[in-house]
Amino acid sequence: MASVTVDDLDRKILHALYIDGRAPFNRLATVLGTSEQTVARRYRRLNQSGALRVVAQLDRARLGQSDWALRIRCPPNTTMPLAKALATRRDVSWVQLTSGGTEIFCTVRGGDERRRTDLLLDQLPSSGRI
Repeated sequence: MASVTVDDLDRKILHALYIDGRAPFNRLATVLGTSEQTVARRYRRLNQSGALRVVAQLDRARLGQSDWALRIRCPPNTTMPLAKALATRRDVSWVQLTSGGTEIFCTVRGGDERRRTDLLLDQLPSSGRI
């Protein structure tokens, strides 16, 4: 990774991209009072040097999907097996044990409402004293 010096214009470009990561170079140039070519050249230099990294995250709400945060209370002897079973599911993105091992917090990605409903109403209640 090459070393790069970040000046005031670079900082302005970074800030503008932080506000709107999808802004086109011509809009950035207009807002920043410089040319589109300058913004594009600076962007490439920052990106190639590693000073700028563009990442994306799916906006599940725009796709009609939702994430559910669950708090599950259960006896301490059943918490770990249940947490491990939840962690292996494709629709569970995060699992955390809390409250001295008597609660599980997890996030369930809700793409398919039938599968989510099955998990919440059928599978979890049959897992013991939940």
